[in-house]
Amino acid sequence: MGTYLTGTYSVLHTDATADFDNFVYDAVYFSTGTSMTINGIVVTGVIGETLEITVDGNTSTPIAGVLLLGNPIAPQTKVQTGLISGDSHNEVWQFVNIKTGNPTNG
Repeated sequence: MGTYLTGTYSVLHTDATADFDNFVYDAVYFSTGTSMTINGIVVTGVIGETLEITVDGNTSTPIAGVLLLGNPIAPQTKVQTGLISGDSHNEVWQFVNIKTGNPTNG
């Protein structure tokens, strides 16, 4: 099942270091009893408690006193695959090397 919502995290980010483009956060740890907007809802945290929830970067506002726990986004998921341009006579396809996550054209 991987590390998605399993309690296994490889990164710990603050409000200043949060990076929703390269990481997915599956838990929020409250080091202070503060309120934070998580997935569009204002949540008041309890000091020392962890809320296990996938955090949407578009509808969440990280703040001081809250730590985001997560993992890097797999490189394969960031590369579009399949037909990327062309018509029926001149098609350009892009594929991903599943070992490296890098695109290859072929």
